[in-house]
Amino acid sequence: MDIKALHRQMAQYNAWKQQLDRRLGAFTQWSDKHQLVTRDALRSLERARTLLKGEHFTLACVGEFSRGKTELINALLYTDGQPRLLPSQAGRTTMCPTEIFYDNAQPANCVRLLPIETRRSAASLQSFKRIPQNWFTIQFDSNDSESVAEAISQVSANKLVSRAEAVKLGFNAADLEPDEDTGLVQVPTWRHALINLKHPLLQEGLRIVDTPGLNALGNEPELTLKTLPEAQAILFLLAADSGVSASDMTIWRDHIAGLRDENCTAVLALLNKIDTLWDELTPPGQVAANIEAVRNQTARQLQLAPEHVLPLSAKQALVAKTCKRSSALLRSNFPQLEQRLAECIIRSQQQIIGHRVVSNSLDMVVSTYNSLSRRIDEAEQELHTLHAADDQELEQALNKQREKIRASHHRYHKQSLSLRTSQRMLDNQRTALIAPIAPASLQRLTEETHEAMEQSWTTVGLSRAIGVFFDDVDTSINHLLREIERANQVMGSIYERPEYSLDASSIAGQHQLNITRQRRQLRNLQQNADRFRRSLNSVLTSKTVLIKRFVGTLVKEVKSLFDELNQSIDHWLAEALAPLTHHNQYQKQLLEHHMLRLGELRNKNHSRHEKLQTLEASVAQLNSARDDLAPLFTEITTTPSPAKHESADIVSLQSAREAQII
Repeated sequence: MDIKALHRQMAQYNAWKQQLDRRLGAFTQWSDKHQLVTRDALRSLERARTLLKGEHFTLACVGEFSRGKTELINALLYTDGQPRLLPSQAGRTTMCPTEIFYDNAQPANCVRLLPIETRRSAASLQSFKRIPQNWFTIQFDSNDSESVAEAISQVSANKLVSRAEAVKLGFNAADLEPDEDTGLVQVPTWRHALINLKHPLLQEGLRIVDTPGLNALGNEPELTLKTLPEAQAILFLLAADSGVSASDMTIWRDHIAGLRDENCTAVLALLNKIDTLWDELTPPGQVAANIEAVRNQTARQLQLAPEHVLPLSAKQALVAKTCKRSSALLRSNFPQLEQRLAECIIRSQQQIIGHRVVSNSLDMVVSTYNSLSRRIDEAEQELHTLHAADDQELEQALNKQREKIRASHHRYHKQSLSLRTSQRMLDNQRTALIAPIAPASLQRLTEETHEAMEQSWTTVGLSRAIGVFFDDVDTSINHLLREIERANQVMGSIYERPEYSLDASSIAGQHQLNITRQRRQLRNLQQNADRFRRSLNSVLTSKTVLIKRFVGTLVKEVKSLFDELNQSIDHWLAEALAPLTHHNQYQKQLLEHHMLRLGELRNKNHSRHEKLQTLEASVAQLNSARDDLAPLFTEITTTPSPAKHESADIVSLQSAREAQII
């Protein structure tokens, strides 16, 4: 029985990223040693390495209370000696949204907790994350199960407050049941929890987000607007014995379905607790048929294909892993879930390898090696000709080579000047590209939105203010798209020039400026805003802070996307012509290297043997550089890309986000 399949896949994923980073680092070292790569190329390499270091695999667990999210996470994070990481008992075990991860830049093995009272503020959760003094920190010993349990049990802590206070904190009055003795109601003690845990799976880059039901999603806009959209995969938990409830359907409709349809996020609906349907008095075939019936009904309700709905028992999986019972683990269906998650991880690899800055860097290694090989072949042919010449013919041949090299260098120099002019043409597009998404423009939209909200605290007024804001954002994006089309045409015309020997047409297509992903994120934000507008009722006094927090978060996410667009434009302008520039500069450097050696042979005091020896040393130096680069070239050209699975339609990830066109 392999109870560490997911651990192994995450380890392979992390090792693969480290190997990719090592290859880029090796090329950087090679270029430092041989001085044959431009500074612009080195900056691209550094960007690619930064991207690799910032990549995580985020898994979000979403569902109402008592759907088994906590036990599911316990089963995923099972380790020998610590079978149950998170507290699990009857009732509501996770009272606040919880992020579980490992960050070696922060104190390990601790729980950071944000008080529920911070909900009174309109400040976003992200803002509070930047203010450490607002959080309570509890350290624990990861080797002491009691210490771990005591610290992490805080995520389920609650407190008694008056009904009026609970409403001010954003809780729905209809959901609050007063204590018979005091008349007070229970609310979570904490608004958010961050668990930094030194755990094998988390150390490999897995991050888990646990959301405790509809109330938290409704009252924490960032969960809907930021956290869930950034997840690579979402597990939507349902109870197998009850199917899809009204609140389940609300979560699905308002927070998940849009991400699956518009953001191409991998989503699996999990029918948890199938062990409640196991009945020793019912034939096994009938039990399986009953489970399949619930699965098909759930698929119809969620408008999913049945294979996207997975029945399982997280509790029985945890017991089976702890007791090492292979048959029980298989019956829990947990290995199938881990296989699906493994497929998601592989798709993350595909998304990384397909990123323009990473693929450019790897292509740079291949291009450099091939250019170096061509120059060596030419130099060796020239050397062979010189060896066959007598003294008089040798000098004539050297002069001929000088003229040939000088002519080639002149051609690449003219091409270099042309590329500089072309780069200026592209740079001239920046003003038009940035104008629609300039910070001042968004600031004006934001101020107008807040002013409109201040003037009208009614449902209609608030809805209109949010709607006008997004109408203006849409206008800005449409303006940007027109400018992007013009900029891509300018870039395409540059690649089509006959003096460039590369496969320009295919390369130009790969390097077009594309904002599909950001447009999709903006559309997702707008859809969430529309759902929020529809959810507003005429009694707004208790929702004032929530509305301000939602709009504040919404505006912040739009600003973040605009900032990302600005950065993407600058990166594109710097890198759009990178293949042409790198090829040109590298060819020039090789020719200059050869011209220098030929120039040294003008001294008539050098004997024929000395002249040939100098040329042989030059070729040997190039061969040495190629030999140093050969292992890396072989690795890159022979290592297969992450394999694709036949079930790709089940868990399409960000690779699909980049590929899809709106």
